[in-house]
Amino acid sequence: MLLIFAIDTFSPLDMAIAVMYVVVVLISSSIWGRRGVLQATASCIGLTLLSYVLTHSEVFSAAASGRLLVGLLAICVTCVLVLRGQAATNALLAREEALRRSEAFLAGTQRISKTGSFSFKTPSGEMCWSDEAARIYGYPLDLKPTMELVLAHTAPEDRGIVQASMEQSLRGESEVEVRHRLLMPDGELKYVHVLARPRHTNDGEIEYLGALTDVTAAVLAEQALHRSQVQLAHATRVTMLGELAASIAHEVNQPLAAISTNGEACLRWLNRPQPELDEARASVTSILEASARATGVIKRIRALARRSEPQQAELDLKAVAEESVDLVRRELNNNHVALMLGLTPNLPPVLGDRVQLQQVFINLLMNAIQAMAACPPGQAVLTVQTYLNADGALQVTVSDSGPGIPPAAVPRLFEAFYSTKEDGMGMGLPICRSIIENHGGRIWAKPSAPDSPVAGATILFTLPVHDSN
Repeated sequence: MLLIFAIDTFSPLDMAIAVMYVVVVLISSSIWGRRGVLQATASCIGLTLLSYVLTHSEVFSAAASGRLLVGLLAICVTCVLVLRGQAATNALLAREEALRRSEAFLAGTQRISKTGSFSFKTPSGEMCWSDEAARIYGYPLDLKPTMELVLAHTAPEDRGIVQASMEQSLRGESEVEVRHRLLMPDGELKYVHVLARPRHTNDGEIEYLGALTDVTAAVLAEQALHRSQVQLAHATRVTMLGELAASIAHEVNQPLAAISTNGEACLRWLNRPQPELDEARASVTSILEASARATGVIKRIRALARRSEPQQAELDLKAVAEESVDLVRRELNNNHVALMLGLTPNLPPVLGDRVQLQQVFINLLMNAIQAMAACPPGQAVLTVQTYLNADGALQVTVSDSGPGIPPAAVPRLFEAFYSTKEDGMGMGLPICRSIIENHGGRIWAKPSAPDSPVAGATILFTLPVHDSN
């Protein structure tokens, strides 16, 4: 600046030397910030005015005044442009920094949540994915993704599902959602959930933007929970069978006694001087019938005692209810409980596991019997009904005439380890709820109305009708 001032003040050149201060302002913008540029501009304007005063204080020159105005204008315009340029540059840097921060946050959250993002264009097939998506598929981060790479790490049993979703996206249909497994080169099995939605691009293609989530931990936890539920249900069934030991013995002893009686009768018919073959034949037939009955009871007991995975099959709910009642009939007689059955015939079938549904029936029946233990003789009544409700679902109602359920206990009745009985473990009804919900149904309790002359409680559950078509 001093050199420009000296040339402008002491040289004989008649030209706008002050314009050179523009260079100073431009240089200052690369060194200092806004304040530095303003200070440099002010210094340049001051030196320009000082030079004019020193050289033209005695004689006025229109040309010199014009050069002064040109120089001042150039300095001011340059300052304004430089400051605007700095502001634009700073804004751009801030946006770039925000973008880098956003990308870092996105990458970090994707890594933590194990969720990658991807895009797929149709019909070109162009594809790209995030770093986390590449990690989930087990590929290097710099490898360009293709559908072939996706299929290469897809479990062989699930490739048909993935290919069908790809064909759906190629047709430009609605959103794609698929769950499948990945089989990694080291043998690791991953479970992933893919969700993508289409959008139309400016070049006429359809681009699917999607998310890929590694849900392996959730699936393994769900499988472990299912195994635990199966084991717990089995343990509860075994405990329940212990409570039903007397009834089971009675159910088995009845056909065994019939077999013994008919066997002795058959021998008598055969040992006569003139054997009565027709009577002996009838006795053998009765033996076979009693044997089949005993075998059926033992099979049901073994099924309840066996620990196995649920077996889904079409079931007649009326038959399941009748089989369950047979196993507790001894308890009903010992506790002087009158049983009223309202089992609607020819109901549509349900899809479920016979053993588990029998467990639900027996548990509800035993709870009702125990609830009526203090009822006076002749007042203990247990009612079991099956019917098709207004919603088109099969509904079961188990009602007793016991003391009822306290209103405060109703909301907690199906909580684990909560029991209204002093010696209850509080696991029977929660397991019933788990079984019914796994069958797609719902279970709930309904205490008697306050103004009802009869106390007691009612447990209801529904099961969806199975459509075999």
